[in-house]
Amino acid sequence: MTCSRFLQLPERGALSVFFTAGYPRLGDTLPTLKALQSSGVDMVEVGFPFSDPVADGPTIQESSLVALRNGMTVATLFEQLRGMRAAGVTMPVLLMGYLNPLERFGPERFFESAAACGVDALILPDMPFDDYLARYKRLFASSGLRPVFLVTSRTEEERIRAFDAESPAFIYVLSSDAVTGGKASVTEATEKFFRRLEAMKLSSRLIVGFGVSDRASFQAVTKHTSGAIIGSAFVRAVSGAQTEEDLQKRISTFIEGVR
Repeated sequence: MTCSRFLQLPERGALSVFFTAGYPRLGDTLPTLKALQSSGVDMVEVGFPFSDPVADGPTIQESSLVALRNGMTVATLFEQLRGMRAAGVTMPVLLMGYLNPLERFGPERFFESAAACGVDALILPDMPFDDYLARYKRLFASSGLRPVFLVTSRTEEERIRAFDAESPAFIYVLSSDAVTGGKASVTEATEKFFRRLEAMKLSSRLIVGFGVSDRASFQAVTKHTSGAIIGSAFVRAVSGAQTEEDLQKRISTFIEGVR
């Protein structure tokens, strides 16, 4: 099963990067994946663009609009990802996006297509847990994809344990209640939240997102968690790349700065 790729993740300090498919150019999706892997990234989240990404800050919103103008669609994304495993991409690859384009594409068709491409898991920030149980759980099970659930400091322990019981790829820990692209600051309250999660001894890995942008913030949020996700800062770093060589250089330089 594709989920076995998660076993290769380090127990601590896993670096995950989010980027928008079809950005900065339509054909940059697979080259970005390959360059991230060769730069030492542990896991990648590929965002399928949507015109109204409610949880995303201005940087990712703008990248989604550019990708859509470039001609990116869900069907095009699957065409681009179809050859990623044959091209040597061995790290876990997740898709991240919103229910609207998934529903328009067709849920069954979406899950089947993602699995056929070798995608490992799916993050749907606007998927209510009740809807997951009633509608999508069977699709995750039949496709072999794994879900990812988001938690904040306000999420009750009972709910977190319910997420953990579903054997997700990991639990996505929001460093704040804001949208993506802010600056993560590990305050006393944030540290208390991380310690509370750590003390729960969950079966799932805890991966922090929202506001992680550089080496300092990455190291700060991974003291009590398995890893962290960098999104907006990476999208800014590759913005304006005009050639594949330029893209690869920008990616290498950015990841070196984090590691």
